[in-house]
Formats: sequence, structure tokens, C-alpha cells
Amino acid sequence: MKTQTPSRSSNVNLYEASSQWRSRPTDQRFETLDALAAAVNARRKVSRAQDINLRTIDIEADVESDRIQLIDSRAQVLNPSHWSFGQLCQRVGAPAGYLRDLPVELAAQNLQHNVKKLAEDDAKLRFLTVESPSENFVEANRLQAVTSTTYGRIWDADVVAACQKLVDRSGGKFFNPKDWSGRPSGLYASDHDVFMFMIDGGSIVDGGGDRDQLHRGFFMWNSETGARALGMKTFLFRHACGNHIVWGAEEITEYILRHSQGAPDRFNNEVYGKLVEFTNASAKPLEDQVRRAKNFLLPFTDGKKAGEGLIEFGTKHGFTRPEIRGAYACANDEEGQCANLWDFINGLTAHARGYEFVDSRIDLEGRAGKLMNLVSA
Repeated sequence: MKTQTPSRSSNVNLYEASSQWRSRPTDQRFETLDALAAAVNARRKVSRAQDINLRTIDIEADVESDRIQLIDSRAQVLNPSHWSFGQLCQRVGAPAGYLRDLPVELAAQNLQHNVKKLAEDDAKLRFLTVESPSENFVEANRLQAVTSTTYGRIWDADVVAACQKLVDRSGGKFFNPKDWSGRPSGLYASDHDVFMFMIDGGSIVDGGGDRDQLHRGFFMWNSETGARALGMKTFLFRHACGNHIVWGAEEITEYILRHSQGAPDRFNNEVYGKLVEFTNASAKPLEDQVRRAKNFLLPFTDGKKAGEGLIEFGTKHGFTRPEIRGAYACANDEEGQCANLWDFINGLTAHARGYEFVDSRIDLEGRAGKLMNLVSA
């Protein structure tokens, strides 16, 4: 499992959950973990993985529906999804985009021709099919995924179950946050993936002020069809707004587990343990760091605008004069002062929120967070 070293930066904002919130259609949104679990479990119950030899498959055109169909050795008709069609094309060395623009008869002929040219080992693949209708997602006889025979499938249902287990273990402390409408949100699943955003509503880090309370949160995601690896990102944060931007994230750690042959066992043995370890970790080191940042006094300013002492301090650490002045103004507006390093970092982050372009915003947030290195233990 690939692990990203925890980030010690302060006030980094996270946008993954917000991207999900903006882009997911209604039928991929769930209000509760139980509803999400019911959906992905229903799909798993009607799904079947089997190793096949592509040379035993007939690829035909259904002119009436304008779709490619695969006829397996049991004379069962399989209808590829958009995703699995792309996987199939990649496996046989055919350009999916080009074939999608061809008449369906020509597309079928091209695919069948490429299959005949495959080496014996390359023709051995693993199909994931849905054999009967799944109410939340897909039709019967749907070909969901085409992968190698060494693909280690981690089921979306197992990932959701791990999240449910953690919530139960915490006594219900963790939950999915509401969006602007006031409805519980942050839980999503399509016919080929799942994403969960969970938070701890009780403060677990006390930085010494009402605005310095931090909470625990995590993202989990997976695709049982090979669209993406299993992933988990844990973090502490100050606030999650209604569009699910996570503000002021700290101690960010990301774990990525590829769907290799041993991945299911590693998921069972490692990933859940990482979540438990995160929820039980002591917050004291970060609390001490926040307090040191609040005791790190900035050079004197004249009260109405950033003075030359603050300008010199900021430019020394890689910030431009407009960024420093903007941060000073934002800190005074939001923190009521810009007297210490913690105020200045929060001011820089607040100033970054006004940037039109995401790349510029992320760049300034990242540089602001690195200032916490000045008060590392």
C-alpha cells in the first residue's frame, strides 16, 4: 500500500468531496451509510467474476439498439458498459474513441479482428458481469469490467462495510456532513465506483480559541471495476462548508492500494487498521504546534495596514507584497488581528479563497502551510 507522508502544513483546503458533490447526478447520491451499503450490496449479490478466453467470445452488432454485444460460451449475451467497452478495446489494442464513431457493424468487425491477433496469454481476461437487474444501478447481463486475471478485486460493498464498522466502533461519532440544502450528503456510488466523506463532529484538537477547534475527517473511495485504486485520505480540519470544501486541513495522510493480486487481503488486514489508528491518535502534538504558532509574534505593524516589518518577514519566506497585504487585511477581518504566525497563516488562506483560479489558490495555501515548519518541535 502506497502511503503519503503526513503533511504538517496548516490550513490547506481539500476539494475532493466538493468535486463529488458538484458532479454526481441524483441517482448516485445517498443520505445514509445504510442506504449506500444496501445499494452496493445489491449489486454485488448479482455480480459474477469469471476468467475467460476472448477467443471463445463472439463479438456481434445489435443494429436495433446500436450496441456491441458479446456472446459467451454459454450463449449468454453480454452488453458492455461504456467503461468496460473502453477496457476491452485497450486489451485488444483498438482505439475506443475511434470505434465509438464507427457504425456498430464495423466496430464489431474491428474488435473481432483484433481478438484473433492476440497472443494466447493476452486473450485470457477476467470479466465482471451483472447477471440480473440491480435496482440502483444496472441492467441484467451487463459487462461491468474487463481486467487481467491477476486483478485483485476489492468490492465496493467491502469498503462501505469497513466505513460502517468504524462508525459503529466510534459510537456514531462519525457521520456524513450535510450540504447547503440541509440534507445529509457526501456519500456516492455509481455503477463502477464509490466515494465517502465522513467527519467527527466533536472537536478533538483545541488550539486555545473558539476558531482553533479541529475535527477529524476522512475520504474513502474505490472502484471494483478498475476505474481507480482503493484510496483513503485522513485529515484534521477546521470547517466543512455546504459545498463540502474542507477548510484548514492539517495532518493529511493518503493511502493508496492498487488492485493487485494480494489487494483484498491487504485491505482486510491493513486499511481498516489505518482508520482505527487515525481515530485513536493523540491530538496533543498538533495542539502544541498551534499554540507555538500563536506565541510566535510578528514584526510590529501600524494597525491599519501591513507594516514594513511584516512585509520583510513575508517576502523573506516567499510571499509577494500584494499577498502579504491581502493576508493582513483578511486576518484582521476574520481573526480580529494579525499579531502572530497563526493569524498570518489564516490570513493567507483566507486571501487565497478570493483567487479566481484553483491552481493559484492551491499554490498560496501550500506556501502558507509551510510556515508552520517555523514552529515545528
